[in-house]
Amino acid sequence: MSQILVHYFDPDFDHMHLTPKESVSGRVDHYNLDYVQNVVAGQVLAELVPADAPLRPGVISPRPWAGQPLPVGPNTAVNPKNAGQIIATVNGYVFYHEGVITVKKLLNVRRDVDFHTGNIVFVSDICVHGAIRTGFSVQGRNILVKKNVEGARVEALGSFTAENGIKGGKMARISAKGDIKIPFIENATLIADGDILIDGSCMHTDVWVQKNLVVKGRLQGGTIHANRIVYIQDQLGGGISTMTSIEMGYDPAQMFNLRAADEGIAKLKALIESLEKKCGKHAELKAECEPKLEISRTRLVTLHKRRQALWEQMTSESDLRTCRIIVPGQIRPGVEISIGGVYCVINDFMENVCITCQDNEIVFDSPAMVKK
Repeated sequence: MSQILVHYFDPDFDHMHLTPKESVSGRVDHYNLDYVQNVVAGQVLAELVPADAPLRPGVISPRPWAGQPLPVGPNTAVNPKNAGQIIATVNGYVFYHEGVITVKKLLNVRRDVDFHTGNIVFVSDICVHGAIRTGFSVQGRNILVKKNVEGARVEALGSFTAENGIKGGKMARISAKGDIKIPFIENATLIADGDILIDGSCMHTDVWVQKNLVVKGRLQGGTIHANRIVYIQDQLGGGISTMTSIEMGYDPAQMFNLRAADEGIAKLKALIESLEKKCGKHAELKAECEPKLEISRTRLVTLHKRRQALWEQMTSESDLRTCRIIVPGQIRPGVEISIGGVYCVINDFMENVCITCQDNEIVFDSPAMVKK
């Protein structure tokens, strides 16, 4: 019986020659070019089937097969449950290499992430040898970027490292389930479930960090949301004209969700106000807008309840004992400190201090660190 080898990936895929796809509406998407063919461990990549058998959906490029061994390459194997199938043994991307089907766990992007690559979504580790340009996004497990990150969105399910820093242009958002390590960052949003280490400065950036934040240079501008140790080696704050705020004592992830709820409430209130004005103009507009108004009011009530529940959970789980701001260098006037429900503004220059909350008061101790 003659057989054919069918593929469940494109064996002729060429990431160097990507073409934007046109949607049903006729719009061309230049940002999503499907740069990589993702596969997961256990996924069937190719299969021998009778030449006259009806082909399953998803089959690409069936090829005649004259009884030679299956093209099993690195990180693939013959399916132990079906000797005619080739499966992936790891998460990664699939392609033909030297005549065999191969899966690689590390995706090397040897150029900038831009209109040549489009956005990149990968199931394993990524190394971007160029920059990530404004408007583009990268998602993967552990992500390393060799050059600058501009106003981009990066989401790492593991750790994130940028060897040349982040110039976010008030658009960049970098998040990681693990740790973040960068030489400097400015005008961005930084979110980490692990630790954040910044070798240089952190300028005008909002930071949400579950564990510890270390800034070896200067921290100036933006708001830091943390719940453990914030260590600023050289300088905290940039003077009264630059708002720098550190908020501690609550879970940063919950704080992030609380801010999102506040933004949602503000948008709904503005929409309700607009609809109420339209309803008051004439009968036709009222008939059109009243159903939307009722839906918006219901959503607002629900969102208020969700916010209240989140706030109660945050306050019940608050633990101020872990909160500590350590500054061996200088603190400049204008820095706002909030630990739990206790708040203060630093009005004078200070040096070599450790800031904690004790007996419902902000306490400044010197030196910042005591050698034992």
